[in-house]
Parts: sequence; structure tokens; C-alpha cells
Amino acid sequence: MTDDPLHERMAEYETLAREAAERASERDEVGAAVGDRLAESISEAVTETGVNVEAVDRSGDGRRHRFTARLDRAALVAALTESLPSGFVVSHVNDDGSLSVEWTGERETPSKREHGAVLKAIVAEETTVDDDGLISAVPTRDRVIGRAVELGIEERDAEQRLARLERLDVVDIADGKVYPDENFSRI
Repeated sequence: MTDDPLHERMAEYETLAREAAERASERDEVGAAVGDRLAESISEAVTETGVNVEAVDRSGDGRRHRFTARLDRAALVAALTESLPSGFVVSHVNDDGSLSVEWTGERETPSKREHGAVLKAIVAEETTVDDDGLISAVPTRDRVIGRAVELGIEERDAEQRLARLERLDVVDIADGKVYPDENFSRI
């Protein structure tokens, strides 16, 4: 411990605490501004891709109909790949439409990360889970590659990225079908 009088140390502490609070406030303002800009990009992508609306039920007398509106997650991720600011990538899209956007720490977003996000969204979009939470249907490898090509990824790139996702245990490819694997929701 130093020999400085304790009141001087407390004055220094208060100064540092005040400066830290000011910096934290500045940090929060910058973070909020980044969030607002990302929200604008996401809104534009949702507008571009739209939602899928399907009739799911109707009453016995036919007077009341029930519909479900949902995002095409794969198309949304592909659109966001084009509209997110450089250095940002979609890391996960949930069933409820919520999504995570991650800063890569790089000036430009590596195309491999973008392609991986699109492929992962395709698998998520086309995986069906039953009422017990068990997977009941998954897309074929050909379907995943074909859908990626529809969304603007070159076939060779899609094949390479899908193979990498398998090596990372993000997906498992068995019998020509693509299953979510243990790291699916983490990468």
C-alpha cells in the first residue's frame, strides 16, 4: 500500500469513478446508436423478404379462420447479408423470428461467415420439430445446397461451407440429410 494520505486516495478514487461513469454513459450511447442502425437494416430486410402467411385452421362453421405469419429465415439472412453494415453477420435466427447479429471484429465480414449463416438458416427453416420437441423432418443436403444457390450463394461455396459446418459439429450430414448438431445454436 502507498504512503499517500487516505483522503487523497479517496479523492483519486472519486475522480476515477466519475470518469468511469461518464465513459460508461458514452459507451451506452454508442451501443444504442449501433443497435438502432442494425434495427434499420433488419427492418429493411424484413420488408424486402416479407413474411409467409398460411391458413392453419378454421372453425367448424367456416366463419372463423386462423393464420400463421412467419419469416422465411433463410431469405431474411440472405437479405441481411447484403444490407448489414460491414463487419456484422447474423449468427442465429430463432423460431420466433428473433435473431442475433454479431460484430465479427473485422472491418469486412468474411463471406464464409455470411454463407454459413445462410446455410444454417436454411437448415433451421426446413427442420420440423414435433409437439414433444423431437426432430421429425430435416432437409436433404441437395435441398440445402439448392436453396443456398437460390439465395445467391455459388454452389461450390455452399458445398464447402456446409462441409465446414459439419466439421464444426454445427450440422450432421447422414444418409443425405442435414441435421442440426450439438453446436447448432452456438455458431
